[in-house]
Amino acid sequence: MEKIKIIQLQFPDRLIKVNSFLVAVIISANIIAIAINMLTGLNNSIVLPFIICSLISFVVNRKINLIVVIPLILFFLSFFFVSYIQIGASTHLKGYLLSFCTFGITSFIITLQPFDVKRVMSYITLIYVLASWVLPNMDIDNMLPGNKMGLGYLILPIILVCISQLANVNINLQKKIFYLILVVWYGYFIIKVGTRGAFLSIVLYVFFLLILNKKFTLSRVITYVSSFVVFILVYSNFLSILLFVKGILGNINIKSNFIDKSILLIEEDNIFNGRDSLYGLAFDGFKESWLYGNGIGFFNDFYGTYVHNIFLQMLNETGVLLVIPFVLIIFYGLFQILFSKKIDRSIKFFICFIFSLVIPKLMVSSIFWKEQLFWILVIMIISIRWFKNYHISKN
Repeated sequence: MEKIKIIQLQFPDRLIKVNSFLVAVIISANIIAIAINMLTGLNNSIVLPFIICSLISFVVNRKINLIVVIPLILFFLSFFFVSYIQIGASTHLKGYLLSFCTFGITSFIITLQPFDVKRVMSYITLIYVLASWVLPNMDIDNMLPGNKMGLGYLILPIILVCISQLANVNINLQKKIFYLILVVWYGYFIIKVGTRGAFLSIVLYVFFLLILNKKFTLSRVITYVSSFVVFILVYSNFLSILLFVKGILGNINIKSNFIDKSILLIEEDNIFNGRDSLYGLAFDGFKESWLYGNGIGFFNDFYGTYVHNIFLQMLNETGVLLVIPFVLIIFYGLFQILFSKKIDRSIKFFICFIFSLVIPKLMVSSIFWKEQLFWILVIMIISIRWFKNYHISKN
């Protein structure tokens, strides 16, 4: 039987640079939007990076991969059509549709173009260096809790980039010092505003780095077992550790939103911060319409807030018709990352980077329709094998 030969497509280096920069921009869009707002006073500036990046991508790229993008867009739009039949043109249905068109479709178009992971990380670093003046000019201490939470997640991309670079043995000492300074600068702010979800993202990314950087050996198994034992000890003494760390930070006049909130919730025996009642309502709604859900935005329209969990939101709004494909996509991506030898390591690291940024966040807060990182993760996993079928020419 004759084997099918996969033809590698060639793309010029300058095109790869442009596309890598566009990917970095949409990943860093939130801090760019804040900088634009502070400089110009322009509201809803978050849409500007997506509009500009889409236009540039259409100009510089060939019309490739539409065979993936168009069916995927139609697939998600079909859920909006079903929801419109169910609940009509509700406020949140229209809002989520606009969010998907802005963040989802743009992320599909840009991320599916050929880019270089190393350059993406470098451009993210550049953007955050240029935006390093933003946080000191914000009144963080008097922010609403929701705004502090959003600010913590906004800082995460540069924190994870710095961690990956500091862990890279091929980076020279000068660059390591640079990234160390950068992680200390932004680390100070994430200590002040970071939530449990943000710190979980950091832990998850470090775990991925350990998994991907080494092969399974006896010493490695011992290390993981020891780490698990340490985790249990930390978990069982979490309140005491938090109080101890709070005392240390208090001596240097640093307040941590994560520590203060965690202590309060543990002392009040309310570690879910009221989310458990929302989870119960969402699951009850799912049981009433398990196949195709109650309609996109129904929960928010009815209860005045969102579910605070991506799986329960999908179950409540779109039923198993969306949850099953999503779960399969996630498990397929994790399987390819952990076991496939055909996927480029840089792509594996990049998917872990995006996964760590967005999944912990969506498990406890935020709405997936509004998260460009979620759509980047989806399109990267679906098209994961595409990225090994092109190479860069020096033309």
